[in-house]
Amino acid sequence: MQTKTIINCRILAVLALLALTASARTFASQRDELPRGQVIESVTTKADPQQSYALYLPSGYTPEKKWPMLYAFDPAARGKLPVSLFKEAAEKFGYIVVGSNNSKNGIQVGPVIQAVLEDTSGRFAIDPQRVYSTGFSGGARIAFALAGSNPGAVAGVIACSAGFPRTAAPSSDLSFVVFATTGTEDFNYPEMQQLKRKLDDASMQNRLAVFSGEHDWPPADLAMQAIAWMELQAMKKGSRAKDEALIDQLLAERLAVARGNESSGQNYSAYLEYQALAADFRGLREVKDLVANFERLAATKEMKAAVKNARAEEDRQGELEVKIQTLIAQLADKSRSVETMAALKATISDLEHKAEEAKDSSDRRVARRVREAVFAQAYEGANNLYLQKNYAEVAPQLEIAVLLKPKNPRLFYLLAVAYARVGNKNKAISALGRAIENGFTDLAKIEENQEFELLRNESGYKKLLTGLKKGM
Repeated sequence: MQTKTIINCRILAVLALLALTASARTFASQRDELPRGQVIESVTTKADPQQSYALYLPSGYTPEKKWPMLYAFDPAARGKLPVSLFKEAAEKFGYIVVGSNNSKNGIQVGPVIQAVLEDTSGRFAIDPQRVYSTGFSGGARIAFALAGSNPGAVAGVIACSAGFPRTAAPSSDLSFVVFATTGTEDFNYPEMQQLKRKLDDASMQNRLAVFSGEHDWPPADLAMQAIAWMELQAMKKGSRAKDEALIDQLLAERLAVARGNESSGQNYSAYLEYQALAADFRGLREVKDLVANFERLAATKEMKAAVKNARAEEDRQGELEVKIQTLIAQLADKSRSVETMAALKATISDLEHKAEEAKDSSDRRVARRVREAVFAQAYEGANNLYLQKNYAEVAPQLEIAVLLKPKNPRLFYLLAVAYARVGNKNKAISALGRAIENGFTDLAKIEENQEFELLRNESGYKKLLTGLKKGM
């Protein structure tokens, strides 16, 4: 899913230079005595009290030495979330982690990032060769933009469920490495698979890790793997001293996973793991046997079919998304809107049936990805229209969203607000009724919402609130 990502690259370049040239003595003289070994929800920037970030400082942090830094960006400005996610890895490997509490989808993030980089570069002892960025969804695009617009200033990107912004792409000119993650049912799963292929083509060192889940930050064990992988890359590059014991440990753990996959019949997973192992440990250990295992599996008919099916799965998702979006666009033709809506509902019903199958399958994964993709497009579309004050078009977008999630009370509440805003009393009351029917019980929120003023004297509205009060 593409999101609106705007960064003032010149500002970031200046700030990156500031971070690179600040001396250890500067950090030592600006001690804040912030707590170590715990997540701090909000640290206000010194230059702008409206800007803040969540923070994790390792237990052993001291300004007398320089530390790796991980900047994290969440699409909903939830800075604490990624900081908490990476805290165990940060403690183990000695990273400072900072998560912006202001950066989010749909805004100009340049000033936000300026405030965070400026504050942290003056407050903490950062190793200029060990600066990393991470983000989820729209935040991943920001993490890529930060790295791409500051050549040499960012050593690596941990990209969760999204790739480069529209204006950028993998290139052999880019010096940073990439650890990417995606869920098996993530609507951006095809994008992340395609990103890996593009990174490979550009000879950019990378790894793609897939977890069981949807469009989300990865689980904590993958966050640990991502940081450990960055440590390996730093050893290869020479930006940190080689730790032979750590290399052996990580190789043994990963090799056990590959062998376990193969012994349990998960040959495609083993094939991918052997391929990743050879790439990750080349230059650190002899990888001849790893390459041989990969090539052995790659030569089998089973593996050739698995690779082909994986590509076909990506294609099916794309085709189904296009089909649904085409039907949605055709709803604008009022002369055929009834039959178009019938076709759309039939397509979504079939999608829902496959998505709710009990047994995991390619069809189920594709259906779930498509359902989430179309929902996200409709919901984000409604939100963007609201921000543009194009209120008349908000409700049609939300109508698509409730088709995909017909049991979500919050969606129906928002739909009621959208209809009330444009004066459609009947549809507003109907949507509010569906919200209550599906479990919306916040009476105070309904009574305090100024958008519902025109409904207060309507019998249908009064009946809904009377029933809600009785049920409380």
